[in-house]
Amino acid sequence: MNIEESLKSAVKSLKGNKARSFLTMLGIIIGIASVITMSAIGRGGQENITGNLKKTGYGKFTVYVDKEDQTFRWKYLLDDDTIEKLKKTNEFKAVSPMIKKRLYAKIGGRDEIMWLTVTTPEYEEIDKIDLISGRSFLSFEYKTGERSILIDHITAKDLFGNVRNALGKTIEMSQSRKSVKIRYTIVGVFQNQFEQYVKAMGGRRIPRFVRMPLKSYDKVYDLKTNGYTDIIIESKNPDLMSQDMAKAKHILENITGVKDLYEVGTLSDGASSFDNILTTLNLFVTFVAGISLFVGGIGVMNIMLVSVIERTKEIGIRKAIGASDKDILIQFLMESVILTGCGGILGIVIGIILAIGIGNIISIPPVFSISSSLISLGVSMGIGIIFGVIPAKKAAELNPVDALRSE
Repeated sequence: MNIEESLKSAVKSLKGNKARSFLTMLGIIIGIASVITMSAIGRGGQENITGNLKKTGYGKFTVYVDKEDQTFRWKYLLDDDTIEKLKKTNEFKAVSPMIKKRLYAKIGGRDEIMWLTVTTPEYEEIDKIDLISGRSFLSFEYKTGERSILIDHITAKDLFGNVRNALGKTIEMSQSRKSVKIRYTIVGVFQNQFEQYVKAMGGRRIPRFVRMPLKSYDKVYDLKTNGYTDIIIESKNPDLMSQDMAKAKHILENITGVKDLYEVGTLSDGASSFDNILTTLNLFVTFVAGISLFVGGIGVMNIMLVSVIERTKEIGIRKAIGASDKDILIQFLMESVILTGCGGILGIVIGIILAIGIGNIISIPPVFSISSSLISLGVSMGIGIIFGVIPAKKAAELNPVDALRSE
């Protein structure tokens, strides 16, 4: 009996008992569907949570002055002249001062922290925000120091009910809880990109954010052009960011004539670390879901053992007319692999449908992987071989005479 005849015989045998064949496949179908669903939803959630964070930091880095260095002098701070020199090198896509401060605003009857980002036109190009209502700063607002600000959508909803109502309204902020609050006009509302991040970590208090032009900050909080401790730079080619980091440090050292005073750092380190945590968690959840595959495999082995007992006389007849132990072994292995392979294909289809349905309900678009689907199918067929060997071997080792005598 050749392979083709063994395959035909295996398919015919499975068709002879369709209900049992389907029930045998059910464990594999559930296992594969669980793996595909959990994997797709897990990847979708991971991308939803960290996508914006990674995008924000991709190809961007900071340069800051190490004020703890023994050679530090206040004259070595990064000023507008230094930034202009960096721009004129034409080595970088954009360069801007980076100032982040903590302000206080009255929200819900209490003073809450607002994390301020002082911005310039270049900074807006480097650290883009998703504006969902209103407008960005106009060119004259950067030059004249108008008290215009952008706030995040969560703060806008808490203060004014919805993002649209916030436009044109004012909010009072101060550098400390006790200092005099200064009134600012809201001209735009942007997406708070940390919303999903905080929720995933189980936090309740989502940080609040505000942006204002550099000139506005200077007029109110008296920057006095003493200089900046940090600047932010975007590479022309994100893949060459490491070289650009070294290049920026070298240029600054040449400008000031001081070595080892300036340090560089990437913006995506936190997002990458959190992404690694979510990847590990996703793999663990997928592994737990995959345990059901082995449960399904045991079910396949159980049914195949029953099938061997029921078909003992058939096996004896086959051996009597010339079928070898190898032929019997191959036939039963094929039956097992066909069951798990078909179950795997159905499981993939059902898993995709479930992932899309669940994703729509919980507002997380699933992310499917062809490699994961192929691996799942390969695993299911591998389980068919592993758990089909024992029944197949038992069938192959039957004594033809004893098999023919069986009832």
